[in-house]
Amino acid sequence: MKVEVLGNVQDGGVPHLGCNCEVCREARENPAEQKFVSSIMLKENDDEDSARYLIEASPDIRMQLAGGEYVDGVFIPLATLGHITGLQFFGPEGPDASDLSVYCCEEVKDFMMKNDPYRLLIDRDNLEMQSFSDGDVIDVQGGEVESKQFYHKHVNYDTTGYMIHGEDKKLFYLADITAFTDEIEACIEEADIALIDGTFWSEDEIGRYEEVPHPPIRRSLDQFEGLDTRIYFTHLNHTNPALRKDSEERNEIKERGFSVAERGHEFQL
Repeated sequence: MKVEVLGNVQDGGVPHLGCNCEVCREARENPAEQKFVSSIMLKENDDEDSARYLIEASPDIRMQLAGGEYVDGVFIPLATLGHITGLQFFGPEGPDASDLSVYCCEEVKDFMMKNDPYRLLIDRDNLEMQSFSDGDVIDVQGGEVESKQFYHKHVNYDTTGYMIHGEDKKLFYLADITAFTDEIEACIEEADIALIDGTFWSEDEIGRYEEVPHPPIRRSLDQFEGLDTRIYFTHLNHTNPALRKDSEERNEIKERGFSVAERGHEFQL
């Protein structure tokens, strides 16, 4: 199994609406500097006929699947902007999908059943809801996906992390969370590779941090130092200086044995 990184930034993307910071300005002037919202794809190999599963249906899904890849299923951890809006593109205005499997917890399923356009897509059989609760395991080509649920303070319900079991290695994915608990740290330590929330570099990065708390990278470097797991930060906000490859913050991440996930990264499991 291979895991491919399709995006690495927070729900609002880069460039960020209403922002004229250097990062966003450069992204508007140069399409090569644009960055897509966090998402990964699971695939058995690079064969066009192999099964492919998305984790996250981001608002950038059209560009992330620019090669027209067929998708066999989508795992949705949260019912918020960066995680679910891409499902709308599987409706009649797009490929008019037939019973595309959507794996999610009960809270996300409840949200989709009560709100259009998701309920409409379910009623039209574009989407087929599949219950995927804590501890559930689903076989996919080349491995397994295991649900790991953790409380997310910002949305007031559990978000889903994913332990992806390949033939030789495990990859843990948790891109959006309010704090790294002992339970989450145990999952990171269990995995060979972890893609985890790196939204902010520090707590004082934005004026409304308390409204949208995430574990800052500079604290995570201390928390996870010494683990054998290869850790990559993803879901970076446009304000995060670690987005810039030439920044002091990116250099510190590298020097301390960590990495930032980049679109196009592939991990062989």
